[in-house]
Amino acid sequence: MSFKTLVGLILIIAGGYLCYVGDQQRHSLAGGLQIASVKVANGIDGAGRVADSTWYFVGGGVLIASGAFSLLRRDSR
Repeated sequence: MSFKTLVGLILIIAGGYLCYVGDQQRHSLAGGLQIASVKVANGIDGAGRVADSTWYFVGGGVLIASGAFSLLRRDSR
């Protein structure tokens, strides 16, 4: 297994873990309260707030995409 393949797999696993943590946070009581308060605050002043669990999903998606890109990229040799 080459180093590039190992790095790609590690990135995909780390991204999947971040998505899992974001899902767990979103379905917890504290996450539910945060999502509700963000919706209320955005409704009052129209600002673009997002819940913390959303950032876990974004970060996990970026890691998964970069890991997949690393695995699918061919060497120019």
